[in-house]
Amino acid sequence: MRQEKASYQRWLSILVLMLLVAITSFMVVGCSGGGAEEEKGNAATEKAKSAGEESGKEVNSPSLLYTNNCGPCHGHDGSGVVGPAIKGTSLTVAQIEEKISNGGAKINTGGTTMPAFKDSELSDKQIKIIANYVKNELK
Repeated sequence: MRQEKASYQRWLSILVLMLLVAITSFMVVGCSGGGAEEEKGNAATEKAKSAGEESGKEVNSPSLLYTNNCGPCHGHDGSGVVGPAIKGTSLTVAQIEEKISNGGAKINTGGTTMPAFKDSELSDKQIKIIANYVKNELK
């Protein structure tokens, strides 16, 4: 009888340990920070790239332009990730265009600098589209 009790306690201890490992794993995965959002962003990026390549035209969808170029740092809703929150910004559309075109100052979190998009990845038209989207849609 005593041997059965010891065996039962050993299995119970193993089961509890496995349960704790499983719970910890779920917590780590759940708190890892936007895995699903990142996948959505990556899917949108690939969709935009393939749409642009297939048609030979530049992408002009405000939400896709923002998601692909600004969302990774400023968040899909403008609430900030590694870059500052820009949702509800007090900047004018012209000031936002200037920041997108010429880049920004160093950010205190890790010394990151916003890249300049002028004469590289975005056309002037796309920069205007994003600036209007940030000012008028991210409220």
